[in-house]
Amino acid sequence: MGPSKRSAGPKDDIASTRAAAAPLNGTSLPTAALPGAPLPNAPLPDVPVPATPLSTAPSTAPRPRATPTQRVYSPGGCGCALLMAPVVAAGIGLAALSLGLAFLALIALIAAIVLTVREVKRTRSGAGARTGFVIAATVLYVLSLPYLGLFIWFWFVD
Repeated sequence: MGPSKRSAGPKDDIASTRAAAAPLNGTSLPTAALPGAPLPNAPLPDVPVPATPLSTAPSTAPRPRATPTQRVYSPGGCGCALLMAPVVAAGIGLAALSLGLAFLALIALIAAIVLTVREVKRTRSGAGARTGFVIAATVLYVLSLPYLGLFIWFWFVD
């Protein structure tokens, strides 16, 4: 295996690393790096070594239960839900506001249609058109139709 693509030369090569570690006579690199350090499994001079290895706990040993004071409360992960709660609340508020305005625009559209139908019947029966009612119906159409169009687009199409 040659040097890696990102290495500056053969010193980063695995084979050269193994060749450099060969004079260490089989000791691990961290132990050999510290001169005079004891071997990993060698007994310490002042500590008596037991004759038999210490027994380990059986694998079926029950785990110690944490007391209620040791438990740490976490709202879930990093608390992102707590950080996002105001944003979600604002989104719900804006959705309720747009629904309320859509309801008012629908009422305005119904009122404009009713005014238009009544004025058309009145002018067909021979009476003159009332300018105030025509202006009111026109204003209601102008106010309600664009908002309802945008509402339908953003809520149902987009």
